[in-house]
Amino acid sequence: MPPYPQRPTVTRPPTAVPQPDGQRRPDQLQGRIGPYEIFQLLGEGGMGRVFLARSPGSRLVALKVIRPEYAEAPDFRGRFRREADAARRVSGFFTPPVLDADAEAEQPWLATAYIPAPSLHEVVHRHGLLPEPGLRALGTGLAEALTAIHAAGLVHRDLKPGNVLVAEDGPRVIDFGISRAVDATQLTRTNAVIGTPGFMAPEQIVSSREAGPAADVFSLGCVLVFAATGQGPFGAGTTTEVLYRAVHAPPQLDDVPDALRPLLVACLDKDPDRRPGTSAVLDSLSPADSSALLSEGLRSDIAEREAHAAVLVSAPPMPMTPLLPPPSAPEPGGPGTSRRRFLWIAAAGGTAATAAGVAAVIGLRSKPGGTPGSGASSSGGGTTIRPTAGLAAGPKPQWSVGLESGVEHADGRLRLMGSSLVHWDKQKAVGYDTTAGSRRWTASPRMPSGVSQEPQWLAVHGSMLYGTVAGDRGYLLGLDEKGTLRFSHPVMEPDGTYGPDAVVDVLAVAASVALISSDGGGGFRVHAVDLAKGSVLWSRKMTNSTFGTCSDGHAFFLRDDNDVLRVDARTGRPQWTVHDVFESNTEPPMVTAGGRLLVTGTDVRAFSTANGRKLWTAAAETTELSGTSVHGGKAYVSGSKSAVVALDVRDGSQLWRTASPVSLNSGTFLDAGPSVSASVVTESLSDPQGFIVLRATDGKPLWAHRATGGKTAASGSDEWKVLAVGSTVYAASATTLSAFRSDAS
Repeated sequence: MPPYPQRPTVTRPPTAVPQPDGQRRPDQLQGRIGPYEIFQLLGEGGMGRVFLARSPGSRLVALKVIRPEYAEAPDFRGRFRREADAARRVSGFFTPPVLDADAEAEQPWLATAYIPAPSLHEVVHRHGLLPEPGLRALGTGLAEALTAIHAAGLVHRDLKPGNVLVAEDGPRVIDFGISRAVDATQLTRTNAVIGTPGFMAPEQIVSSREAGPAADVFSLGCVLVFAATGQGPFGAGTTTEVLYRAVHAPPQLDDVPDALRPLLVACLDKDPDRRPGTSAVLDSLSPADSSALLSEGLRSDIAEREAHAAVLVSAPPMPMTPLLPPPSAPEPGGPGTSRRRFLWIAAAGGTAATAAGVAAVIGLRSKPGGTPGSGASSSGGGTTIRPTAGLAAGPKPQWSVGLESGVEHADGRLRLMGSSLVHWDKQKAVGYDTTAGSRRWTASPRMPSGVSQEPQWLAVHGSMLYGTVAGDRGYLLGLDEKGTLRFSHPVMEPDGTYGPDAVVDVLAVAASVALISSDGGGGFRVHAVDLAKGSVLWSRKMTNSTFGTCSDGHAFFLRDDNDVLRVDARTGRPQWTVHDVFESNTEPPMVTAGGRLLVTGTDVRAFSTANGRKLWTAAAETTELSGTSVHGGKAYVSGSKSAVVALDVRDGSQLWRTASPVSLNSGTFLDAGPSVSASVVTESLSDPQGFIVLRATDGKPLWAHRATGGKTAASGSDEWKVLAVGSTVYAASATTLSAFRSDAS
């Protein structure tokens, strides 16, 4: 999917912020603002700068600091105070609460609750367009948020994809509360229009002073069109062209779902008096399922952000010094160095989520990779890292705890579910706190009536652990990150002669539908289960037991015998089929990324998810590769020659190839494929057992952790289970669970 860059604002003040002391450079952060401890700059826009900060009570906030030129304007502080007071009265579920404000500070500021979630703009860019159920869930959340904002006497005036966060439990509307104070000041000075082309109502373009609640309804319609099509209803082009079409031309709605078109036409009416109110919008979009917003990839995205927000909450105390020293005067061992290092690590792990008040978010990127060592050479296929004579030992773990007995190590798995780190096999599942390793819960849900058997735990998708239990019927279970049973759906019925077929696995989740597999008197089958209602939407008999599947958040990709086909998640209707993709008696895994379906065997092959056309083949070997892991538009795979390869998902070009200095265990690792985050790539080792950590940007080996004395336990398998989340590597041996913090520099 092509990127959809955020439209610029019509008028923007200069971005440089004068420093009060006249000496601090823009890239240095003041240690505290008011009572808040500053972590990092999230972004800046027309109103000011937004920082991620921590309250004295260890609560993360998005702190918006207003530009000095506004504070100097006549009557601004009074307007700011009144607007901030009104914003505190907004009490809707779909708006982050305004917690604090100071209109009298040298630079006025306002603090809102920090939401560790991507913006809608990021969601569409990274995870794809929303189907109709997702659009309904988005629209109802936006309508409820606007209802709460309007009830407080406010008008948002800049509702756009960048000001909508998509959290686990629904959307959040941000950047409300002081727009009128800032707009009034800017209009007084320049007589300009403030807003975002493509998402502004006609009356706002003609005269910003006339923008009322109906203007927000118009913007809501624009946002829904963007979520459905990837662009606003008035197309692309120059600012003048887009603004002209918004005032004079009909909206472009050809690609929106037919069922939503009448509502969008009404919301985008040029006459504000003819637009529906927010309550009418709610009625038109109901009923809606908030989980329909969440694809598997988005759930993982949110979980990673939530995990790193938890890391920042427990950061060391703030030294009263600037966080980032001038490059000309580095302080490798000076005051605050460890905390600066901590923050760089956390930032590299993806904590720079969109926050309230950002007109144009600036995502923090990982520190640039250094030049590879003397063992590096370059070829046409990207950088190749040769084995080095010495590989650094790993850092001491941040924490280590003894694993609770009962999880069989050979079959154990390690996954992140929201803020819980879950270690499980079929018989037992335990959730651990990510910051300290303490046990949070052991799965022991209440079973359906008449069921006496113990549940089996099958898979984690997003922030849900799925399991099954059999009785008079076969049930699909779902546990959330707190270990709470969210549902127990009866999905397998007895056939009259035998009991219900056994639920074997939960293969994938897409569009609030779980695809499960079963075996029994009915043969090998897959079934699509509506997770909200518990009903089986469709079922398909498979040719034999060699099948697999994956999803892209909208559709399922099924292997049936030697063919692969794309089917609609909710109807099961085949959309395309590619024949003879697989060899008989092989089980190459599949994964989707960036509009590609990747199939891994002795090479990695990419097919278009849209039409099944073969796009490229890469990383060919003579023996089987591990499964492919994907992150940030890159694919990572390891093989029997103890090499890890990174590929560009778009064209299969090799970005780097690292021949590991130690022997990898990728051939038998249960969760096939390296574990990858934005910062690091990690893979388990074979002899001695442990794991290696590589830098994700260029494949440079950073360090390895190896078990003392070789073997870790006399169990059926000694391989370590490893999971990379940001700059943290979680690792489970047969007896111990540990967290290691890795600086990717």
